[in-house]
Amino acid sequence: MDTNHSKLEQLFVLRQKPTVAVPFPQDDAVLFTMKHALEHQWADFLLIGDRSTIEAAAEQQGIDVSAMEILPASHEEEACQVAAQAVVDGRAGAAMKGAVHSGAFSKAMFSSSKGLMSPGRLGSHVGVLDLPVYHKPLYLTDCAININPTYDQKIEILRNVLELANKLGVKNPKVGLVAPVETVNPKIQSTVDAQRLKEAYHAGELKDLPQGAILDGPFGMDVALSADAARIKGIPSQVAGDVDILLFPELNSGNVAYKTFTFAGKGTIAGVLTGSKIPLILTSRADSDQTKLLALRLGISLAGQ
Repeated sequence: MDTNHSKLEQLFVLRQKPTVAVPFPQDDAVLFTMKHALEHQWADFLLIGDRSTIEAAAEQQGIDVSAMEILPASHEEEACQVAAQAVVDGRAGAAMKGAVHSGAFSKAMFSSSKGLMSPGRLGSHVGVLDLPVYHKPLYLTDCAININPTYDQKIEILRNVLELANKLGVKNPKVGLVAPVETVNPKIQSTVDAQRLKEAYHAGELKDLPQGAILDGPFGMDVALSADAARIKGIPSQVAGDVDILLFPELNSGNVAYKTFTFAGKGTIAGVLTGSKIPLILTSRADSDQTKLLALRLGISLAGQ
């Protein structure tokens, strides 16, 4: 698969070769990703599930797993728990979702009993998007985990995405706070939270967050992505049309945008779970081979940071 022309390629620098725990790897796209990573020596893999099922699926993809460690698990919840424990025990330095549901994977990885989350941190999802009609990578959050975050949770989601963007070389990211309209309306909570978040950050009240970002909003998606739309609407902004990060108000809007960008907009996206101590690579079962491969590259590039 050729991904050399993706805007994402320049971001994902592979600094080490971690072992990645994969619960239920018996998915064609996951196995394709593993095969590519093994051929290019990006990573090693610790597999979790039924040995005979994994071996049969791997053989179909031309992968020899005879020398790989396979830990037993009979159902997806157990497989995800075993993967999380393998990371806790130091047997793996990252984890990637296999043929399991996102909820089972994130629940196991974010479990307080596992200690994979940094103390006091909220887990959230970040998708790094290469959209053909946009001039640079876009960071989308939260599109997969937090259903209807409170204002305080939005602060943590912002913290996670700023930290990730910084690690990938975006030192002064421009953040668009997404809402249906650009005026603050007390009946539309997303506009109230956006205004409050912007003012608190720029007043220096959110001292635990990475500094140097520029927050603006509330913005409709047209204004966030188009300086012309902002000009026509009479909205002066350094962020409009040059946004790096889109912070969505809740899961519905974030997930719709994520899937619209990828399926209708022909974008390519790499997704990870953030807020944890180690990279957690999250993909959708409907994602393309290329998307899964880029998600793995993103996770590996974050290993050890």
